[in-house]
Amino acid sequence: METGRIERAYVIQGIKVALGATAAIVLANLLRLSYSSTAGIITVLGILGTKKETLVIAGFKLISFLAALLIAFVCYGVLGYTIAGFSLYLFVFSVVCYTFGWNYSIAMISVLVSHFLAEHSMALPVILNEALLFGIGTVCSILVNLHLRPDDRRMSLLLERIDGKMKRLVLLTGRALDDQERSDTVARGLDELEEDIQRAGAAAMHDANNRLFKRSYYEIRYLQMRSHQRRILAQIYAAMEKIRYVPPQHGEVRAFFERVAQEYSMDNDVGELLRELDELLARMREQQLPVSREEFEGRALLYYILRRMEDFLRLKREFYDQNHRVRR
Repeated sequence: METGRIERAYVIQGIKVALGATAAIVLANLLRLSYSSTAGIITVLGILGTKKETLVIAGFKLISFLAALLIAFVCYGVLGYTIAGFSLYLFVFSVVCYTFGWNYSIAMISVLVSHFLAEHSMALPVILNEALLFGIGTVCSILVNLHLRPDDRRMSLLLERIDGKMKRLVLLTGRALDDQERSDTVARGLDELEEDIQRAGAAAMHDANNRLFKRSYYEIRYLQMRSHQRRILAQIYAAMEKIRYVPPQHGEVRAFFERVAQEYSMDNDVGELLRELDELLARMREQQLPVSREEFEGRALLYYILRRMEDFLRLKREFYDQNHRVRR
C-alpha cells in the first residue's frame, strides 16, 4: 500500500466512527445527561479492529468501570473531591489496570471519574449519569463494529496471488536444475512468497474475527498448508544447489515439476500427480546403477527432491480430504 493513499475502506470506517459518536451524543442529550459529549468519546475509543475484539474488550471495560467506581468512592472519601483524591484514584486504578491488562480502560474510565471531581459528589444520580454515558458509548461502539464485514474479495485476491507465485516457483524450481539464473530467481521468489503468506494470514485471522456466528478458518488452514509447502520448496531448492553433476534423469524430474505447475490449483486433489510420481520413482529405482561418485550423488539428490515433492503433494491431498468438502 502506498504511503499517504486514502483507501475506500478507511473512508467508510471514518464515516461509521463519526456517525456512531454523533448518535451516542444525540442519545445522551435526549436523556438530558450531563457531559453528553463523553458518550461520543467512549464510542470512538471503543471501536476496535474486529467484532470479536469489540465484544470481548467491552466486557472487560464494564468490569474495569465497576472497579473504578469502587476505587473512586474510597479515594474521594479519604481525600475529598480534590486533585489529591483524583490523583490517588489514578494511581490505584492504573496499577489495577496494568495488572489485569486493562490498559485501554485507563483514559476512557478516568474521564468519567473526573466528572465526580467536577460535581464534588458521588451521589446516586451522578453515578447513574456516568453509568448511562458509559453504556451508551459502549453500545454505540459495538453497533458500529457489527457493521464490519469480512473482506472476501480481498482475501480471494491474496490467495490467488499466493497460488500464482507458488505455481511459478514450482515451475522455476524444476528448471533450476540446469539454469543458475533461474535458481537465483527461485531464492528471491521464496522470500517474497513467505511475506505474502504472512500478510494473507493476518488478513484471514482478521476476517475470521469479524464473523460472529459463522466463523470460518478455511483460509487460515489453507495458508498454513501453503506455508508448509513453501518450506518444502525451500528444502528442494537447497538440495538442487548441492548438485554438481546433473544426471540424465533430470529431464524426467523437470518434466514432472512442469506437470505439477500446470495442474496447480486450489481445487485439485493431486491424486493423479501422486500416481504419476510413484511411477517415476519406480522407473528410477529400476534404472542401471550409477558408475561414478558424481553420478551417484546427483541421482541421490534427485531422488531426495522427488521424495520432498511427494511430501509437497501429500500436504495438498490431506488438506483437500479434510477441508474441501466442508468449506464454509
